[in-house]
Amino acid sequence: MMEKMHKEQLDYPAFPLSLLDDSDYHPQICYLPAGEDAFQSGWCRCSLSDGGFAVCRVSSRAGSETCCFMDGTVASSGLSLANQHLLGLKPLKFAGSVDQLTCLVTITEELFMRPLVSLEEIQDDLRVFLRHLKLLKGCSVQHRRLSKLGIASVEIVDAPGVDQDDCFEVSRTCQLQVVDTRLRIPYPLVSASRYLTHGFEEHLDSLIQLVNTSESCFLPRFPATCLVVGPVGCGKSRLLGEFLKRKFCNGFYITASQVLRSYPGETEEELRRIFRAAETFKKQLRPLAPIVIFIEDIELLCPASNSSDAKNSGNSLRISAQLYKLIDLLPQGIFCMATSSSPDSLHEHARRRFIREIAINMPNEEQRKLLVRDLCQEQELHLSEGLLEHIARNTQGYVMADFMLLLRRVQQKSLTKEDSDVESIFRESLLSTQPSASRSTDVRVSKMTDGFEIIGGMESLKRTLQVSVLAGLQQSASFARFGLSLPKGVLLYGPPGCAKTTVAKCLAKEASMTFIATSAAEVYSPYVGCAERFITRIFDTARKNAPCLIFLDEIDSLVGKRTVSSGRGGGQVQLRILSTLLTEMDGIVAGGSQQHILVVAATNRPDMIDDALMRPGRFDKLIHVPAPDTESRLALLQLHAQRMPFHENVNLEEISLVTQRYSGADLCNLCNEAAIEAFQRNFEATEIEIQDFKKVLAKQKSSLTQSQIDGYYKFAHRFL
Repeated sequence: MMEKMHKEQLDYPAFPLSLLDDSDYHPQICYLPAGEDAFQSGWCRCSLSDGGFAVCRVSSRAGSETCCFMDGTVASSGLSLANQHLLGLKPLKFAGSVDQLTCLVTITEELFMRPLVSLEEIQDDLRVFLRHLKLLKGCSVQHRRLSKLGIASVEIVDAPGVDQDDCFEVSRTCQLQVVDTRLRIPYPLVSASRYLTHGFEEHLDSLIQLVNTSESCFLPRFPATCLVVGPVGCGKSRLLGEFLKRKFCNGFYITASQVLRSYPGETEEELRRIFRAAETFKKQLRPLAPIVIFIEDIELLCPASNSSDAKNSGNSLRISAQLYKLIDLLPQGIFCMATSSSPDSLHEHARRRFIREIAINMPNEEQRKLLVRDLCQEQELHLSEGLLEHIARNTQGYVMADFMLLLRRVQQKSLTKEDSDVESIFRESLLSTQPSASRSTDVRVSKMTDGFEIIGGMESLKRTLQVSVLAGLQQSASFARFGLSLPKGVLLYGPPGCAKTTVAKCLAKEASMTFIATSAAEVYSPYVGCAERFITRIFDTARKNAPCLIFLDEIDSLVGKRTVSSGRGGGQVQLRILSTLLTEMDGIVAGGSQQHILVVAATNRPDMIDDALMRPGRFDKLIHVPAPDTESRLALLQLHAQRMPFHENVNLEEISLVTQRYSGADLCNLCNEAAIEAFQRNFEATEIEIQDFKKVLAKQKSSLTQSQIDGYYKFAHRFL
């Protein structure tokens, strides 16, 4: 009854005792505010808000504090007093001293700095330290004096003859048995947040299967190595940290900043020291759990070399050779796992030594939705289903780190803006957050915001795009049911100034795809091979940001048409670019609408396009973007009337009839010139009148000829 009363009454913020007393002479004390000394300085089990507990001697503290100060030397495993509350006190019965004790010890890498460390020495140190503490079954002991000895924590497993809720001491002649020794998980792999499994459960099962297979294999020196590859921020280290936690593995952590030294030979010695520590740990402390040597960003230690920098890569070659030898000589029971965000920059000898390679891909739309939902729930943000779908649909190329950055920006804006809606803040933050896949390359990736509504007229063209392109992307399941594949490429051809580029941008918006645009001016380089590498980077970036639309403007100047005499000079460059483009387009694998890449090219010289690009399977659809007809010209003029002040005497239907062979660019120029005429006529004018249009029409002619327009229709008849 008293325990229930105190559970209802106690609710004090808990702070570390070190804030009051930094000495080590009075451990296991819990100071409560005056008036709460209900157990007359007895030993209690102090229950905390996260479900944990601490074993303390409760005392009252005179003063005006409304909080408690608690020592966490003997507590539940992994206790942290950050944001904790003391909820209840339970008196403990003292069972006296015990002569037998079983415990599990977690050590740190500093333990191997001591010479000739052994399990017997650890037992002697623990017997002396634990003798001055009150313990419980299942509790964990952590103290900075133990940390100086290389012991992170001691978990009390069993004490014969003691009940579960009784506290006890360790006698001087106690027989202390260490059932297992574990190595503390390296700090970079420890995460306070909850592990999210969306998209990672299969990879985690592969790691566990690798360890289980190696442990059950009777072959000597069975190689147990694994390389985890993926983009920066995708969760490679988080995955390995969760693997170490689930399998209770003992992890040794290696990074380039940790082992690299200034003088030759020092880096190799540091690598040998870490591998030697792993072998010493296995031999002398005899752990039951597997031992894993974890190398982060291994490409920094074993970079790929070529003949151009062979003279300056002597140091990296020595480091790589030493690491190869250490991995090859790993004994049974010690595993080596590494991560790399750029596997192409890793030396082929290093990559060969990892028998299994796990690739973490970009999350798809469904996984992105689940990740955002769980991350927001951790921060107590509740989003509607429609907003979650909007975020998932517009976060192509995002990895876990990008979602965390997006969430931090939303939280910052929520603190600075008053009376602001969370949904509007999320939509605004999405426009200003760029994914890592876009920031790590010189290829510009963007999201379009305008659809077909900004294109005046051209209803036949819009219907063609909706049926031949958008239907396949939006109804991929129906296409698959009929055995159809998604289109790989679309060629837009037509007269200049007829909105081919605008059509491609609007198509990306209607299909909810990211947009990458390039032209010959961006691709060409004075250095041999750079243009082909740029084409390859474009497609690599598109895969990371899929579904993605790649727009090749003026493709006739980019690749051209192969002829017998085009094997020299600039023609040879075009041939190499054409060959690279053909290879990349053939490598587009249909992975559903969520992972699809669509190549859209535009040209006003379709006769200059090579036949290899025009065949089905590359540019599946050849779509003619014609000069606007009368109805399209009227629709374009009406769009301009929405942004420009036209006088009521301006008859748009008459203007559309007298502007034969005008392109969309010509009509835009007509309206702009009419506005300038109105301004010159009267600086105080507020509207554009019909006389301004007549003056411009009298001196401005169409940029297209009838023979040009007829030529595109003749080309279209070739493919009917």
